[in-house]
Amino acid sequence: MPQFAATVRLGTSTAPVTLLLTQELVNTQGPVTYNVDLLADAASAQEWLDGVLADWPAETPRIRLGKSELEELRAVRASVLHLLARGEERLYQVAAPPLDASFHVKAGPDGVEASPVGTGIEWIASAVALELFRAREHDLLRRLKMCHNPGCATVFYDRSKNNSRAWHDVATCGNQANVRAYRARQKAVEG
Repeated sequence: MPQFAATVRLGTSTAPVTLLLTQELVNTQGPVTYNVDLLADAASAQEWLDGVLADWPAETPRIRLGKSELEELRAVRASVLHLLARGEERLYQVAAPPLDASFHVKAGPDGVEASPVGTGIEWIASAVALELFRAREHDLLRRLKMCHNPGCATVFYDRSKNNSRAWHDVATCGNQANVRAYRARQKAVEG
């Protein structure tokens, strides 16, 4: 498995390589309470992007991030976060347009192959759209989830047999939620 840049956080279940670029992209925005964003400036965004693309399983274009490209990359991330947050009740919601990207499909004697198209951020949007399409096709997209802790919003891959995980890390976010629930029950009993 490739070693992508360090946006997939410790305690976070890592997606299969066929969905890892998407997980990496959405996790460039750290937990809400930490106020970390690897796409906040061109230098940190370029470092992240170079690391992620160095480990991409196929040939990638060289992408240089300027101010407009950085905005476009943030828009791609917001679109994916919106997709992952849609349909779930949580305090952390992202308003974004749908991800509008295309990819190349070629059918031949060896089967069907798909690959990202374009240059720059258009290529990244295409690669992410292709990952999302393949994940949905193989029923894996439902396993890519946003942590239910509203102060976290880390995206993790749920590897549980019944796809029931709610927190990216039970020891941190899950424990906090359980302690809050316990204290609320105690207060209700006492009050």
